[in-house]
Amino acid sequence: MQQATSSLPEIQQEIHHQPSRLCRKVIQPCLVTAVVSLCFPIIIFLAIPATMSPTFSLDPASSLSSYNVSNSRVATEWTLVFSIENPSKLIPVKYSHMKATIVLDSAPLAHAKFSSFIQKAASHVNVRAHFHSALPRAKELSIKSLVSGLEHGEVRVDVVLSSSRRLGLVAWWVPIFDVSVTCNDVMFTAESNGGGLTLLVGSSYCVLGFFGYV
Repeated sequence: MQQATSSLPEIQQEIHHQPSRLCRKVIQPCLVTAVVSLCFPIIIFLAIPATMSPTFSLDPASSLSSYNVSNSRVATEWTLVFSIENPSKLIPVKYSHMKATIVLDSAPLAHAKFSSFIQKAASHVNVRAHFHSALPRAKELSIKSLVSGLEHGEVRVDVVLSSSRRLGLVAWWVPIFDVSVTCNDVMFTAESNGGGLTLLVGSSYCVLGFFGYV
Protein backbone atom coordinates (compact mmCIF):
# COMPACT_ATOMS: atom_id res chain seq x y z
CA MET A 1 0.00 0.00 0.00
CA GLN A 2 2.83 2.40 0.71
CA GLN A 3 4.41 1.78 -2.72
CA ALA A 4 1.12 2.50 -4.52
CA THR A 5 0.68 5.75 -2.56
CA SER A 6 4.23 6.94 -3.28
CA SER A 7 3.92 6.29 -7.04
CA LEU A 8 0.73 8.33 -7.39
CA PRO A 9 2.42 11.79 -7.55
CA GLU A 10 4.80 10.55 -10.28
CA ILE A 11 1.87 9.36 -12.41
CA GLN A 12 0.06 12.66 -11.91
CA GLN A 13 3.22 14.58 -12.84
CA GLU A 14 3.62 12.67 -16.10
CA ILE A 15 -0.03 13.24 -17.00
CA HIS A 16 0.33 16.96 -16.18
CA HIS A 17 3.36 17.45 -18.48
CA GLN A 18 1.96 15.60 -21.48
CA PRO A 19 -0.34 18.43 -22.68
CA SER A 20 2.46 21.07 -22.48
CA ARG A 21 4.79 18.86 -24.51
CA LEU A 22 2.06 18.29 -27.05
CA CYS A 23 1.46 22.03 -27.32
CA ARG A 24 5.13 22.70 -27.97
CA LYS A 25 5.28 20.04 -30.66
CA VAL A 26 2.20 21.36 -32.44
CA ILE A 27 2.17 25.11 -31.83
CA GLN A 28 5.84 25.91 -32.44
CA PRO A 29 5.96 24.41 -35.96
CA CYS A 30 2.69 26.17 -36.74
CA LEU A 31 4.10 29.51 -35.63
CA VAL A 32 7.25 29.02 -37.68
CA THR A 33 5.20 28.09 -40.73
CA ALA A 34 2.96 31.12 -40.27
CA VAL A 35 5.92 33.52 -39.97
CA VAL A 36 7.62 32.07 -43.04
CA SER A 37 4.36 32.20 -44.98
CA LEU A 38 3.98 35.89 -44.15
CA CYS A 39 7.60 36.90 -44.67
CA PHE A 40 8.26 35.04 -47.91
CA PRO A 41 5.83 37.08 -50.05
CA ILE A 42 7.20 40.29 -48.54
CA ILE A 43 10.76 39.27 -49.38
CA ILE A 44 9.78 38.40 -52.94
CA PHE A 45 7.82 41.66 -53.21
CA LEU A 46 10.97 43.59 -52.22
CA ALA A 47 13.48 41.49 -54.14
CA ILE A 48 11.87 41.71 -57.57
CA PRO A 49 11.75 45.52 -57.86
CA ALA A 50 15.13 45.83 -56.12
CA THR A 51 16.74 43.85 -58.92
CA MET A 52 14.97 45.72 -61.71
CA SER A 53 17.63 48.03 -63.07
CA PRO A 54 16.73 51.62 -63.92
CA THR A 55 17.95 53.02 -67.23
CA PHE A 56 20.26 56.05 -67.29
CA SER A 57 21.41 58.08 -70.27
CA LEU A 58 22.53 61.61 -71.07
CA ASP A 59 19.89 63.71 -72.76
CA PRO A 60 20.87 65.59 -75.95
CA ALA A 61 20.11 68.83 -74.08
CA SER A 62 23.42 68.36 -72.22
CA SER A 63 26.12 70.82 -73.21
CA LEU A 64 29.37 72.52 -72.38
CA SER A 65 27.48 75.79 -72.31
CA SER A 66 30.41 78.22 -72.07
CA TYR A 67 34.15 78.35 -71.56
CA ASN A 68 36.97 80.84 -71.23
CA VAL A 69 40.65 80.12 -71.77
CA SER A 70 43.22 82.69 -70.63
CA ASN A 71 46.95 82.58 -70.05
CA SER A 72 46.42 81.67 -66.41
CA ARG A 73 43.05 79.92 -66.07
CA VAL A 74 40.61 77.65 -67.83
CA ALA A 75 36.95 78.16 -66.88
CA THR A 76 34.10 75.98 -68.08
CA GLU A 77 30.34 75.79 -67.50
CA TRP A 78 28.52 72.52 -68.11
CA THR A 79 24.87 71.53 -68.09
CA LEU A 80 24.19 67.82 -67.93
CA VAL A 81 20.71 66.34 -68.19
CA PHE A 82 20.33 62.74 -67.03
CA SER A 83 17.40 60.77 -68.38
CA ILE A 84 16.16 58.10 -65.91
CA GLU A 85 13.55 55.43 -66.52
CA ASN A 86 11.84 53.47 -63.73
CA PRO A 87 11.02 49.96 -65.04
CA SER A 88 8.69 49.03 -62.18
CA LYS A 89 5.01 49.38 -63.02
CA LEU A 90 3.92 49.46 -59.38
CA ILE A 91 6.58 50.97 -57.12
CA PRO A 92 7.88 54.56 -57.03
CA VAL A 93 11.56 55.21 -56.29
CA LYS A 94 13.08 57.96 -54.18
CA TYR A 95 16.56 59.17 -55.17
CA SER A 96 18.69 61.03 -52.63
CA HIS A 97 22.32 62.03 -52.07
CA MET A 98 22.75 62.08 -55.85
CA LYS A 99 26.00 63.56 -57.10
CA ALA A 100 27.96 63.55 -60.33
CA THR A 101 31.52 64.19 -61.44
CA ILE A 102 32.94 65.11 -64.83
CA VAL A 103 36.25 63.31 -65.35
CA LEU A 104 38.89 64.15 -67.94
CA ASP A 105 41.88 61.84 -68.42
CA SER A 106 41.14 60.15 -65.05
CA ALA A 107 41.24 63.53 -63.23
CA PRO A 108 38.06 65.07 -61.72
CA LEU A 109 37.16 68.27 -63.54
CA ALA A 110 33.89 69.42 -61.94
CA HIS A 111 31.32 68.23 -59.40
CA ALA A 112 27.60 68.76 -58.88
CA LYS A 113 24.86 67.62 -56.51
CA PHE A 114 21.18 67.00 -57.18
CA SER A 115 18.15 67.63 -54.99
CA SER A 116 16.26 64.56 -53.78
CA PHE A 117 13.29 63.59 -55.89
CA ILE A 118 10.64 60.87 -56.20
CA GLN A 119 10.12 59.08 -59.49
CA LYS A 120 6.69 57.59 -60.12
CA ALA A 121 6.24 53.98 -61.20
CA ALA A 122 6.74 53.26 -64.91
CA SER A 123 7.82 56.82 -65.60
CA HIS A 124 10.59 58.71 -67.32
CA VAL A 125 12.22 61.76 -65.73
CA ASN A 126 15.01 64.18 -66.61
CA VAL A 127 17.22 65.65 -63.89
CA ARG A 128 19.50 68.59 -64.61
CA ALA A 129 22.76 69.63 -62.98
CA HIS A 130 25.08 72.58 -63.55
CA PHE A 131 28.85 72.18 -63.27
CA HIS A 132 31.46 74.89 -62.95
CA SER A 133 35.23 74.57 -63.08
CA ALA A 134 37.90 77.25 -62.88
CA LEU A 135 41.34 75.65 -62.96
CA PRO A 136 44.83 77.12 -63.27
CA ARG A 137 46.35 76.60 -66.68
CA ALA A 138 49.03 74.17 -65.53
CA LYS A 139 51.08 71.46 -67.17
CA GLU A 140 48.82 68.59 -66.09
CA LEU A 141 47.77 66.30 -68.89
CA SER A 142 44.08 66.80 -68.17
CA ILE A 143 44.34 70.61 -68.45
CA LYS A 144 46.34 70.38 -71.67
CA SER A 145 43.80 67.95 -73.07
CA LEU A 146 40.92 70.27 -72.13
CA VAL A 147 42.55 73.32 -73.68
CA SER A 148 43.41 71.40 -76.84
CA GLY A 149 39.86 70.09 -77.12
CA LEU A 150 38.33 73.52 -76.65
CA GLU A 151 40.62 74.98 -79.32
CA HIS A 152 39.65 72.24 -81.79
CA GLY A 153 35.95 72.28 -80.89
CA GLU A 154 35.80 68.74 -79.53
CA VAL A 155 36.01 67.64 -75.88
CA ARG A 156 35.74 64.07 -74.63
CA VAL A 157 35.00 63.36 -70.96
CA ASP A 158 33.67 60.64 -68.68
CA VAL A 159 30.74 61.29 -66.36
CA VAL A 160 30.18 59.40 -63.11
CA LEU A 161 26.96 59.59 -61.09
CA SER A 162 25.96 57.92 -57.82
CA SER A 163 22.78 57.95 -55.76
CA SER A 164 20.96 56.29 -52.87
CA ARG A 165 17.57 54.73 -53.62
CA ARG A 166 14.46 53.80 -51.64
CA LEU A 167 11.36 51.93 -52.74
CA GLY A 168 7.95 53.33 -51.85
CA LEU A 169 5.98 50.57 -50.12
CA VAL A 170 2.64 51.75 -48.69
CA ALA A 171 3.70 54.29 -46.02
CA TRP A 172 7.41 53.39 -45.88
CA TRP A 173 10.49 54.10 -47.97
CA VAL A 174 12.61 50.94 -47.93
CA PRO A 175 16.35 51.36 -48.73
CA ILE A 176 17.78 49.19 -51.50
CA PHE A 177 21.06 49.05 -53.42
CA ASP A 178 22.74 52.35 -54.23
CA VAL A 179 23.46 52.89 -57.90
CA SER A 180 26.52 54.14 -59.73
CA VAL A 181 26.39 55.20 -63.35
CA THR A 182 29.35 55.71 -65.65
CA CYS A 183 29.04 57.41 -69.03
CA ASN A 184 32.29 56.81 -70.86
CA ASP A 185 33.82 58.79 -73.72
CA VAL A 186 31.08 61.43 -73.87
CA MET A 187 31.81 63.80 -76.74
CA PHE A 188 30.90 67.47 -76.93
CA THR A 189 31.35 69.22 -80.28
CA ALA A 190 31.35 72.89 -81.26
CA GLU A 191 28.10 74.56 -82.29
CA SER A 192 27.91 76.36 -85.60
CA ASN A 193 27.35 79.71 -83.84
CA GLY A 194 30.38 79.23 -81.59
CA GLY A 195 28.33 79.62 -78.42
CA GLY A 196 29.51 76.41 -76.79
CA LEU A 197 29.80 72.68 -77.28
CA THR A 198 26.82 70.35 -77.50
CA LEU A 199 26.52 66.65 -76.74
CA LEU A 200 27.18 64.54 -79.81
CA VAL A 201 24.20 62.29 -80.48
CA GLY A 202 25.17 58.66 -79.93
CA SER A 203 27.76 59.35 -77.22
CA SER A 204 25.29 59.30 -74.33
CA TYR A 205 25.51 55.59 -73.43
CA CYS A 206 25.79 54.95 -69.69
CA VAL A 207 26.69 51.78 -67.77
CA LEU A 208 24.84 50.98 -64.55
CA GLY A 209 26.47 49.54 -61.44
CA PHE A 210 25.55 49.16 -57.76
CA PHE A 211 26.88 50.04 -54.26
CA GLY A 212 28.08 53.55 -55.18
CA TYR A 213 31.17 55.02 -56.79
CA VAL A 214 31.74 58.68 -55.97
